[in-house]
Amino acid sequence: MLIALLWSGLLPAAASAGQPAPLQANLEYSVKANYLVRFAAFVEWPPRAFATAQSPVVICVAGHDPFRGSLETAARAQTAYGRPLAVRRPNSREAAAGCHILYVGQGGAGLVPEGRPSILLVTDAAAPPADRGMIHFAISDNRVRFHIDLQQASRAGLSISSRLLNLALSVRGG
Repeated sequence: MLIALLWSGLLPAAASAGQPAPLQANLEYSVKANYLVRFAAFVEWPPRAFATAQSPVVICVAGHDPFRGSLETAARAQTAYGRPLAVRRPNSREAAAGCHILYVGQGGAGLVPEGRPSILLVTDAAAPPADRGMIHFAISDNRVRFHIDLQQASRAGLSISSRLLNLALSVRGG
């Protein structure tokens, strides 16, 4: 049920009028955590992106971590293409190179590997336009939504499902 609410955009983001700011932020990042987990099932990586057939899809958070455990909760017991999901917080570019999905939080731009090899880079509203990722979260009509840069994804060897593209606010290069 939560998945359907997320995809349909019916689950409100953090901008409800009567809620205190910490509760709003918790709700916003809980929704974003669920999106990050769901993205794994709608993106295809080249086979070289995985060490073995059993290797997990690794979701990473670089920089400030606003999720407060909600990313681990969302990823628990989930799979994508038969692979388990793992959550990590790399502290170097070398460690971030092992990620498949890399959410870049505040202060995390320095951890993005050079060339972004086969990594789905996800950014947030704080990222300047020149540093936006392949998927960029935005708040629209009090809901968490996202833009997709298909050109960036293609350059990294990633294929994004048309089902995910149809949910985006905008698709660049598609």
